[in-house]
Amino acid sequence: MTGNGRLAGMILKNSKFKYCKARERILDAILSGNLEQDSNLPSEKTLCSQLGVSRITLRAALHELEEAGIIIKRNGRPSRIDQAALQKMRNPLRRIAWVDTVPIGHANPIYFDIFRAVSEDAAARNVRLDYISLAIDALAKNFFPKQREYDGLILGQFTKKYKSCLARIRHPNCISADCPVPGIAHCVKTDCYLGGQLAAQALLETGHSRPAILRFGSRNPYYYAPLEERFQGFRDALAEVGIPLAKKRILNVRTAKEALHFSRFLKKNLDVLRDSDSFFVMSDSFAVSALYALPDLGIRIPSDLSLIGFDGLMLSGFVFPPLTTIRQPVREIGRKLLEIVLNPTESASYPDIVRIPPELQHGETIENRTENYTIKTKRRKGSYL
Repeated sequence: MTGNGRLAGMILKNSKFKYCKARERILDAILSGNLEQDSNLPSEKTLCSQLGVSRITLRAALHELEEAGIIIKRNGRPSRIDQAALQKMRNPLRRIAWVDTVPIGHANPIYFDIFRAVSEDAAARNVRLDYISLAIDALAKNFFPKQREYDGLILGQFTKKYKSCLARIRHPNCISADCPVPGIAHCVKTDCYLGGQLAAQALLETGHSRPAILRFGSRNPYYYAPLEERFQGFRDALAEVGIPLAKKRILNVRTAKEALHFSRFLKKNLDVLRDSDSFFVMSDSFAVSALYALPDLGIRIPSDLSLIGFDGLMLSGFVFPPLTTIRQPVREIGRKLLEIVLNPTESASYPDIVRIPPELQHGETIENRTENYTIKTKRRKGSYL
């Protein structure tokens, strides 16, 4: 090949790289939801400026997207995104995987809801989502050498037993769900510290001054890192208004046996609960257990003891009385996870930890004690405990 021929080949190769990269960046923006359904693309002049490519390169990228049925080109007007066509396409435009080492919902009860939110949004955008459990040897053995065949990975919880698996994940486009993973650039999670503050605020605004809280020890199988954030948020919100969280009212579930026989644990701590006016249980599943166990132990909910949970599980709305809880924003977490993993070219613009605010979900397990609270605090001359 002559010098001119080699030069022409290099130019063609470089041109192909540029239009492929431009096509991928446009597709990232479409699939990640940064462009609304049936919306128009920016003008060619704007796209050229944003992507740093020539008009010839851009038109080559747009032509491929048009051929794939993703956009509709219109003479004299910007191209339009056809989301309906995206959903009807037989072959997925992207393939991502949710990678975990524990059964969904084993430690964090909202993992399944987050996974479902990601799955539903992925299907709407014609993105294939696989679930890979590294706890299954056959799946792990097949996954590691083929991991780069995926366009991106969403990492769930990695238990201590399988921490070594993290060193074998070498995909350049990874994001973690709910719990930050060492070495992974981004994590999308509930702002659990804010959730703890909201729980404290809900109790304070209804006149509660002697709250108890259920805490899980780090060796307990139901423990996971965000629980500590909830505890800190709750404690700090009380401290801000001059109500220290009494040590005797921090009920620690330290062992698996105490968790499995929760009614016995509550019975053992009856004196503390009788001396409290409210109970923050940092897990809906345990809050529901308390809701049914405590009346059998002589404590009525909410007249004797107000109760508030954390998670916003569907179960909390089907018990009686309906549980007041802090709802985790699972839909919003799922959308943001998918947005980031499908938009790798812009991932550096996202913070390391994306915290989505939770919200108070009103039920009927908190009684307003404001009037009694006012009388008691006047008698105690400002002393709350």
